Amino acid sequence: MKSLFYTILIIGGAFLAYDYFGAPPGKKMVFKSLNPPVKPKVVTMKPIEVEKPVIKEMPPEPMKPVAAEKPVEKVPAPTAAPVSSGPKFEPIEALTGNWLKIPSSAFPREVKLVQDAMFKMSVGSSKIAAGGKVYVLAADNGVLTLAPTASSPARAQLAIDGTDLKDQLNAAYEKWKITRAEEIKVIAATKVRAQSEVPAVEAGPSSSEADASGKPVRDSDGGYPLLINSMKRGQITEIKAENITRWQDAQPIVIQGKPGWAVKVECNVKTIFGLQPVEAQALVLNGKITGWYYTGSGEEVP
Repeated sequence: MKSLFYTILIIGGAFLAYDYFGAPPGKKMVFKSLNPPVKPKVVTMKPIEVEKPVIKEMPPEPMKPVAAEKPVEKVPAPTAAPVSSGPKFEPIEALTGNWLKIPSSAFPREVKLVQDAMFKMSVGSSKIAAGGKVYVLAADNGVLTLAPTASSPARAQLAIDGTDLKDQLNAAYEKWKITRAEEIKVIAATKVRAQSEVPAVEAGPSSSEADASGKPVRDSDGGYPLLINSMKRGQITEIKAENITRWQDAQPIVIQGKPGWAVKVECNVKTIFGLQPVEAQALVLNGKITGWYYTGSGEEVP
């Protein structure tokens, strides 16, 4: 029995010695405290795959035919007879060069003094106080030449604003415009009647009026029979043949996209200051006058 006990004791001691000294770390059975701590096992999680919804492509729906809209027919508005705005009158400042070029036909004229004027005579001088009336004999660049009476030899120089001349001419111009507008209405009505009486088929220009190319020809006096006959027929009334002071040469010009001719004339026409020199031109196409126009303003000659 003792031998068995000693055998067991030796084997147990050897096991303990091996477990303490020889067993590798982590394998010790008795001396477990000598084993290293157990590392937690890391479990790698696979990402959860989200199942994507399957999108089925639907075939396109057949397009429905769109009915074309019918165009809306617009009813044309009734055409009213053209209303004439009347003749265009330039301001009196334009006619007088801003009061620096008053035509001599405006004088002599009685005016009222706004300031005193000193008149010089061969034997001395005399003064007429503001409020008195004198005569304007001439004007030059805004300076008036005055006389106590229309026949007096005494003279004075005074600026235009020293008299009521501007007020007088403005008032006279306004009255003249009214009268002139009525005259132009009568002229226009006469033209309409004359045109309605013209035969449907007009004879072409004679050889004495225009050549084969349609260019106006001159007569022995230097005038143009084509233009003179136009005035006689009443195509224009403001310019009279007897008031033409110069006939210029016919010049080539394009009219309505076609080659034509322009004939300028210098003449005297009726204005607020009486007959005044102006320039106008007649446009000729195919030997016929298409219109008369003032070269300065471009307005049609009444």
